Amino acid sequence: MSIEKYEQARQLIEDAGGGDFEGAKPETLVARAEAALGLTFPPSYRRFLLEMGCGDINGLEVFGLIDDNFANSTIPNGIWLTLHERRRLDLDPAYVFVGDAGDGAYYAIDTSNSRQDGEAQVIWLSMDGSLNDNVADSFGAFLLRQVQEIV
Repeated sequence: MSIEKYEQARQLIEDAGGGDFEGAKPETLVARAEAALGLTFPPSYRRFLLEMGCGDINGLEVFGLIDDNFANSTIPNGIWLTLHERRRLDLDPAYVFVGDAGDGAYYAIDTSNSRQDGEAQVIWLSMDGSLNDNVADSFGAFLLRQVQEIV
């Protein structure tokens, strides 16, 4: 179900002109990102990384992969940002940043509660990492909802 929602979101993005996305990333880079974070990405986020990388459409920025420079990069490199915020805030290592929620807050995948299908909920995370709230049951559902709101 989450992959289908991701596919719907991707189709909406394509129908709206494609946005400005980095483009497909190789499996080896995705695997290096997982190793750097010490976790496995949920299937819908993994597919996003493999097919789109990271980028934006109509002001909606989706964090992901640019390259393997996880030590010294910028947004929208979500892997770099996640590692940076882990050091700065002693952040839960189960979180993966996927978007800016505004006012210093972020959207993050919470991999600590992965379901049987490998998907995990997306949460709103306060700027200090201490508060969170469920936003979507998967990255695919999160992306679809966000794209529907802006196109």
